[in-house]
Amino acid sequence: MRNRLMAFALCALLASCSGLTTSEGNETSDPIEDSTEGEFVYNQDYIDKNLGDEYWITYSYQSKSNGVADDPLFITTAENEDGYYYKDNQGSETLFLLNGSVFDVYMPDDNGDLAKVPDLQLSKENVEGYSFSFLNYMTIYEVAIGDMTADGNETVAGRLCDKCVFHAVSLAASIDIHYSIDKATGVCLRYETEAVSGSDTGAFQFVCTVFKTSNVEMPSHI
Repeated sequence: MRNRLMAFALCALLASCSGLTTSEGNETSDPIEDSTEGEFVYNQDYIDKNLGDEYWITYSYQSKSNGVADDPLFITTAENEDGYYYKDNQGSETLFLLNGSVFDVYMPDDNGDLAKVPDLQLSKENVEGYSFSFLNYMTIYEVAIGDMTADGNETVAGRLCDKCVFHAVSLAASIDIHYSIDKATGVCLRYETEAVSGSDTGAFQFVCTVFKTSNVEMPSHI
């Protein structure tokens, strides 16, 4: 019940839906439970164990209200032994390179080259807080564990994923959520939610377009 209420709160946040109850219709697969062989095994601990400290990941985010879509947002974040990197399509780009126990900061100069910002160094905690803020989407499925059903497999960004679905409905509202979770790392690579509440409709999705977990190189800098 706790997970179900949390899932409903998430749906309300993303699509302004409320008052939903779980559908009592026939299910095409069994509810997913906690980790045993063949069942749901993914969570933050699974990611921490399997993702490691080297990755490059790009997500596309887009929302839609009553059929009108917002412009998509693309966010890239990366990590390797040299440091961290963040970039989006709204003009933000920052490279954090390890220098002893702190990180030097590089940002685009007037020519668009990543240049060191004078007299600015950050601790690991500050850099990770900045770099990891949007990576909460990696485990967005955690709020619905116990309420999802398995829905086969698909490939996202060249990686094999387990598909899971969540559905809830009332007389005036319904919500459908689809998750695609990378088998190797536990990272959520696709999330789509569609909601109907009266005459209003809402949708939100993020989809991974690039996901590398080896041979990650940071952008050049001056």
